[in-house]
Amino acid sequence: MAIRRTIIPTVILAAFIVLSLPAMAAAQTSNQWWQQRDYGYGRDRRDDYNRYQRERLRNSARRISDLSRQFERDLDRTLDRSRIDGTIREDRINDQARNFRFAADELRNRLGDGRNLYSSTGAARNLLQIGARIDRLMSRMRFNSRAAYDWAQIRQELRIISDAYGFRGGDFAYGR
Repeated sequence: MAIRRTIIPTVILAAFIVLSLPAMAAAQTSNQWWQQRDYGYGRDRRDDYNRYQRERLRNSARRISDLSRQFERDLDRTLDRSRIDGTIREDRINDQARNFRFAADELRNRLGDGRNLYSSTGAARNLLQIGARIDRLMSRMRFNSRAAYDWAQIRQELRIISDAYGFRGGDFAYGR
């Protein structure tokens, strides 16, 4: 009688463990049914982050292209009302602004859908280098005009581009 009391619960417990092993093994796999069907639960969060970063970079390239046109016009108007109007220095500054606009358009065109950053790295580097030169110029001239406001917006976009391509330090670190 005493053996029966210990054997029966032991056999039931052993049977339960043996029968539950396949269920425990299945729970360890990474291909759950909700991941096999795309219900959105099993998507990799890195994909969402990368998609967000690509979209952010494309939007930034578009904004910087549009802002560079406005900046070029406003800077030209500001220089026409300054004491360097009609000088070679004014022409050089306007050339820098024009080169910046061309570089912004080039980045926007090279970036395309933003899936391959490698193909647009040179355009981004060129834009950031020209931007660094204009940034030094804007800090020396201390414009108190619409051009200064435009440049402040452009600097924000340059930070996003600098971070997206991993350019840190030197001329590429805006506002750090």
